[in-house]
Amino acid sequence: MFIIDDIISWVVSKVLDKFFSKKEENNQVAQLLINRISELENQKEKLNNDLQKEKESQKNEKIKIFDALKNRGISTEKLIEKYDKPLMAIIISYASQKEKNKKGSYEDSPFLRSELERYNSKYLGGTDAIIPPTKVPSWIKNEVDLKNWFEKEILKGRFCKIKFMSLIDLKKKTFWNTYLPYEQKKPKHFSIGEVLKIEDVLTEEQINKISLSQIIHDGDIVWLASSCLSGNELELITKNQAIIEKELGNPSLRSLSNETMIPNLSKTLSKFINNSEEVSSKIVQEAKYWNNQLNFI
Repeated sequence: MFIIDDIISWVVSKVLDKFFSKKEENNQVAQLLINRISELENQKEKLNNDLQKEKESQKNEKIKIFDALKNRGISTEKLIEKYDKPLMAIIISYASQKEKNKKGSYEDSPFLRSELERYNSKYLGGTDAIIPPTKVPSWIKNEVDLKNWFEKEILKGRFCKIKFMSLIDLKKKTFWNTYLPYEQKKPKHFSIGEVLKIEDVLTEEQINKISLSQIIHDGDIVWLASSCLSGNELELITKNQAIIEKELGNPSLRSLSNETMIPNLSKTLSKFINNSEEVSSKIVQEAKYWNNQLNFI
């Protein structure tokens, strides 16, 4: 009897061991699976975070490029000169705007300005406006495209008298300058160069195709002076940059890094700012710095 009981106990024991052993194994596998899922989720989250950081980095880099160019004052005109493809803008001058009222008669309706603002238009004064290159639809290639765009996107069945509307290449077919050695207090009209900023003319991708170091090598007075001028002074020098550089003989960065340039610089800048000698000295010091730095690029 005891022998039978022992045999039964042994069999039950083996069955239970087998059952619980399998259960334990499954528990272990389940735990491994849970761990692996968690690991993969962490990897996925890390990847997503890395991608987000990369996007943020690219966005910040774009901001840095534009901020650096705006704060350090490379002129928009010089950037345009170095860009090797057309930069198309739309110039519009209009005389009147009308819209049908409920009675069927026509009445004044100044809709053009608000419609053009959707394209970041800049007003040059009076009824003249310019849509900058970065906002001109890429499919507009000729006069027919321009007419179709205006009728569909701007006019929308309303009526107006256009004095002229042109698709122009700012790079090859447009010239602007103020020819004024001073800043106007209350200008009613503006030059194209006064209203268009770097971000209006060039995209990040386009700027990346331009050799900024070459512009600095060529001797950009505003770039060199921007670190030591107030906002108003910098704006004044920027507007007269072409005149200043021409009077100096369009000196290169290397020439501007020479102490002998200080007297000529001071004499030329004195027509626009008061502390011209101090600024000239700082321009030369800045030119020395950039001349050394760019030799390693």
